[in-house]
Amino acid sequence: MDNQMEFRFSFQTMKYSETIAFYTDVLGLPVVKTWNRGFNDSGHQFKAASGMIIVLQSATKQVEPLKDAVILIQVEDVDAYLKELRERGAPVVQEIVRREWGHRDFKISDPNGLIIGFYSEK
Repeated sequence: MDNQMEFRFSFQTMKYSETIAFYTDVLGLPVVKTWNRGFNDSGHQFKAASGMIIVLQSATKQVEPLKDAVILIQVEDVDAYLKELRERGAPVVQEIVRREWGHRDFKISDPNGLIIGFYSEK
């Protein structure tokens, strides 16, 4: 595979403003691109480790979060990042767990109920 390829995760939400604020202010993810082309055609693209998360506005249909899906993002220090996210008000749904393969991770929930996990190899 080409090392220049990139992974993107995209989803729609009726809670667009709240979701954008969460990914920007609580998670602190860098905004790569935004657009607003009118009714039901707005989006934000966020950098998340070596991939992208794209949040799209859905003004016309109710969108359900994926059940049992988890976005996983590697961070350098899960302890420090968990502390930082708690201070910003992130809803923690799983405290730090050490996995048998060596990773340590925790999970939070975004305003849509989408689970986001953060892990490190330490």
